[in-house]
Amino acid sequence: MYIIIIGGGNVGRHVAKSLLEKNQDVLLIDKDEKAIEAIRREVDINIIHGNGASVEVLEKAKIETADILIALMENDDGNILASMLAKTFSKKITTIARVRNPESAGSIDVDAYGLTRKQVGLDVIISPQQAVAEEMVKNIYFPDLDEVDYFAEEKVKLIGFVIKESSKINGKSIGEVDLPKDVKIVGVSNGKGKFTFSSDKDIVRQGDKVYFLGTIEAVRNISKLLYDKESLIKRVLILGGGKTGHTLAGALESGKERSFVTKLIETDPQRCEKLNQNLKKTLIIQGGGNEDSYYNEEEIREADVLVTATGDDRINLIASVIGKEAGVSKIINALESTEYASVYPKMGLKTVINPQLITARKIMRYIHKEKVVSLAVLEEENVEVFEVVLEGGCKVEGKTIEEVGFPKEVLIGAILREGSVITPDKKTVLEGNDHLIVVASGKISLTMDEYFVCK
Repeated sequence: MYIIIIGGGNVGRHVAKSLLEKNQDVLLIDKDEKAIEAIRREVDINIIHGNGASVEVLEKAKIETADILIALMENDDGNILASMLAKTFSKKITTIARVRNPESAGSIDVDAYGLTRKQVGLDVIISPQQAVAEEMVKNIYFPDLDEVDYFAEEKVKLIGFVIKESSKINGKSIGEVDLPKDVKIVGVSNGKGKFTFSSDKDIVRQGDKVYFLGTIEAVRNISKLLYDKESLIKRVLILGGGKTGHTLAGALESGKERSFVTKLIETDPQRCEKLNQNLKKTLIIQGGGNEDSYYNEEEIREADVLVTATGDDRINLIASVIGKEAGVSKIINALESTEYASVYPKMGLKTVINPQLITARKIMRYIHKEKVVSLAVLEEENVEVFEVVLEGGCKVEGKTIEEVGFPKEVLIGAILREGSVITPDKKTVLEGNDHLIVVASGKISLTMDEYFVCK
């Protein structure tokens, strides 16, 4: 595929690297000469210097031949305009735009201008704040797990868990682990982030991150193998009432599975007023107008979960350390830049959410030729788990998994068929319209269309 990326910031560079590793044809557009120089030192990629929201530059990029346009400029209006222009050159092109305003990205059909997404030319809108909030919600709902994702109409769950010394499977081979029916171990990552597709002889050791895939009920039943007791979460404290904090609080208010006592500390009086207007169940605490207001030890000490989303990594880090010393069960940090990225693990702070990385992962879902319903990129970065619809009439229909002969770095973890979940083995026959949950090495994940798409 020929893919044009407009914007060479952190997200643009990350997406470009990922696509180049998958042997895609990528062109990057950026109007900052210094940024281009830095990109050239980091990535071997074709680059055009100019404004990606201009007709002249898009023509130079041969936009009419592109399969996908990814607009990642700092300005939302520029991203929307670039998408509109791309559609005038090609009706077949897929346009993906980052839009930071959650009010416009949150609607399925309407953007900030009152036009439908189709009229504007946006096939996909990605809001970093919403993406980060969604990731935070998962961490709040499942505080004991290190990674969580859903597939197959939320009937299949993927979890990643770092094995502790007390875990009952510590020191056992995978073949010895007594797993419930309808759940399997799909892979293991060692402490250095190297992922391997597991075999029965592999030994699970302390510090390994083990990935389990199965039905919701089955995955729930393995908790006794991983930890002695589950954390009980009732009180959530959010520091920072910006877009991320606001979006997170709204998501927790609308959650149907559980209810929390949610408090939010914000220093700006005008922002507090807006938060009080929009949030009905969250208690808004107005700080004293300075950063010290975020270091409210009494409120932090009472929290079961502390979320630092102030927009300032230094404030977030200090508040997180206060939370750790106060014994808060779960601390979630929104990382604004990479400057402090290496500091958090050294401080024993594990749950760090990078908006740029989350946004890049969201984008990668739409790069596949086959019909991908959902996609998760594991923290190891070289493994994707995606749900793909098997087209009727494709070459693997009617064959067993063994007969298909998928590459060794591909695993069919689960199948959703007519609303029911199947845990497949090598003798399972694949049928048209099956939803396959596929675990694949990132390097070959974009080559899977030969199996799942009719030619």
